Amino acid sequence: MNNIEDFIVDESRHERALAKTMHWDYIEDQQKGSCYDFIAPDGAKIEAKFDWDSIKTRNHYLEFAQTSDNGKTWVPSGFALSAEEADYWVIVNEDWIRILRIEVLRNWLAEEVSTLSITQTRAGVNYNQPGQYSKAYLIPFETIDQLCLSKQRSTIARKKTN
Repeated sequence: MNNIEDFIVDESRHERALAKTMHWDYIEDQQKGSCYDFIAPDGAKIEAKFDWDSIKTRNHYLEFAQTSDNGKTWVPSGFALSAEEADYWVIVNEDWIRILRIEVLRNWLAEEVSTLSITQTRAGVNYNQPGQYSKAYLIPFETIDQLCLSKQRSTIARKKTN
């Protein structure tokens, strides 16, 4: 990938592949701040996160805020937006597709937030522009797996880059 447009096209390809695999409708023309990516046949709203680095870290990066001004102001993002709109939170990497009920994850987070590590993205991650960062809770997959409604082998493959 050479730039942000390539990154967006590649992620859109992954989202479409997931929709096909799971028999969900992909929401076209999503805007920044959208709270879900898919709608299931029963009408459930689904937000999916392609957390490729999680294979190495063994943690899910549960984003909750972002900034575009070097951290002067933070706005809700990721789970903070989806927690009130979506029904399911889906975590995808090249090994697994994990499906969690938003309500279960939200309730668990409310009880455990004081025990979680918070991290912030590094400059240039996912083609963030200068001053753009996100904050997230790092949640071990050992914990995520206990909260999962479903866990299945992934057929979604990330395009390898040099």
